[in-house]
Amino acid sequence: MRNNKLDLLNPYIGKWKTEGLTKSGDVIVGTDTYEWVDGGFFLKHQVDVKFGNKTIRSLEITHYDDMEDVFRSQSFGNEGCISIATLRIYDDIILIFADAKRFNGNFKTHTIEGKWEQFDGRNWVQWMDVKLTKISL
Repeated sequence: MRNNKLDLLNPYIGKWKTEGLTKSGDVIVGTDTYEWVDGGFFLKHQVDVKFGNKTIRSLEITHYDDMEDVFRSQSFGNEGCISIATLRIYDDIILIFADAKRFNGNFKTHTIEGKWEQFDGRNWVQWMDVKLTKISL
């Protein structure tokens, strides 16, 4: 049976223009696309962005973990990276905890804005600011 908490992901469905800036000064530009996998139990997230001159493409699959009452995701990148993350959504607040990265953002009607941080072995340091603007459903 499908958990109704999956409906918290409905606002993400669509194509988003992605913009941002890394702490090192790299401009981020591209798209993020979210869609349900048939059946509505899994959310597919495709990333196609450039960090300066570097192209990043990835496929992420998100599901709801009933036992822990959180969303879980696994992402596969074009450079062979695999990332596992935990997501929490509280009203308009989005928190993502992945490996040595974390995100704290806000969801508004047609935008998502937030900050990514990386763990440098001792401290959490700012990595990048991003803004996603919905461009289509």
